[in-house]
Amino acid sequence: MRINKTNKRKYIIFAAAFFMWFSIYSYQSNFTPYMESLEFSPTMIGIIIGSYGLTQMLLRIPFGILSDKLGTRKLFIIIGITFTFLSAVFLFLSENIYVILFARASAGIAASTWVSFMVLFSSYHETDKTVKAVGILDFFGSTGQLGGIICGSLLVSFTVLKDKSAFILAVIIGFVSFILAFMIYENKDKLKKNINKSPHVTLSNAPPHRMGINKLHEILSNKTLIIVSVIGAISQLISFSTIFGFTPAYAKDVLNINAFQNGILMVFSYMPNAFGALILGKFISGKFKEYNIILTGMLLLGACTILIPFIKDYYLLVITQTIAGFGKGISFPLLMGLSIKKISENARGTAMGIFQAVYSFGMFFGPFIVGIIKEHLEVGAAFILIGIVCLICSVISYLSLRKLDL
Repeated sequence: MRINKTNKRKYIIFAAAFFMWFSIYSYQSNFTPYMESLEFSPTMIGIIIGSYGLTQMLLRIPFGILSDKLGTRKLFIIIGITFTFLSAVFLFLSENIYVILFARASAGIAASTWVSFMVLFSSYHETDKTVKAVGILDFFGSTGQLGGIICGSLLVSFTVLKDKSAFILAVIIGFVSFILAFMIYENKDKLKKNINKSPHVTLSNAPPHRMGINKLHEILSNKTLIIVSVIGAISQLISFSTIFGFTPAYAKDVLNINAFQNGILMVFSYMPNAFGALILGKFISGKFKEYNIILTGMLLLGACTILIPFIKDYYLLVITQTIAGFGKGISFPLLMGLSIKKISENARGTAMGIFQAVYSFGMFFGPFIVGIIKEHLEVGAAFILIGIVCLICSVISYLSLRKLDL
């Protein structure tokens, strides 16, 4: 059966996104225990985990602005996937603490270009399909992450190379994604037309500095963008403090589980996250009030985080983290879609960059704070603290979003 051009373009960007995230997450399930085996301090482990968010916090807005200014998303996708490959190479080659820090920060540079993936793919669709389009692409990114977690944890558990085998897998898959990046379709003429159709300013009737002022005013005056960005930061703070941070180490130390069981824990935690995005795009979006969906997701995430230090059974931990993953899965893609829903085409790269930069704040400070608390007190206290913060944010976000015309 012959594939038409439109579908072929979608399949290529789906594959590139899938393999990029697959590479980044190939070693994720045992990364914290791996660093503990190298005798890194909890604070340093928190810094390394957080560096992934720090580079995103610093680069996502500049990448968004530059992609709008240069009129290209594809270039930044290629740059990001290049750093995906380099990150894996450095992790495989060295056990030096500073090389590992650099490698993890490089993965953050790669993730920073998710702005360009989202905006480019949304340009394949009409404006009223933006939230659904973002949800579909996020599904492929999430399943790529899930695939990396599954394959990486299996290799670590059942091969003689252990952690190194996961890094090798990340190198190979990262290279595949690098090749696919050059095949992605981008219609630059359409972007230029959308810029000229902007209700605020056109290329033909305004100087560059005036264009920048109007664009910045449009973005900063968008209350929806500001609110969902803060909610996104709390959501990522929870995830990168727990399942992508210190929960695997907690499970290994307190519940005495092995690398394979840790991989299963992460798989079951992340699987509903991945499929939650698909469920949102296919079944939930448009049928329920968006603020109700976000409230439900954040309540589940916060409550399950508070429960972690009270759980002494492995299977119960898996269940609670699965519920938390579903909570994030139905809320986070919605936050992404809302961040650019009411932003004009020529400002979407910048708006998405702001959203992702703000939520990267949580990705950095979450594991950094938990690392400090673990070094001086215990990790359970940190889980309770950030869980309470999430619950409070859930209520505030609900009250704020229901006032807006979404």
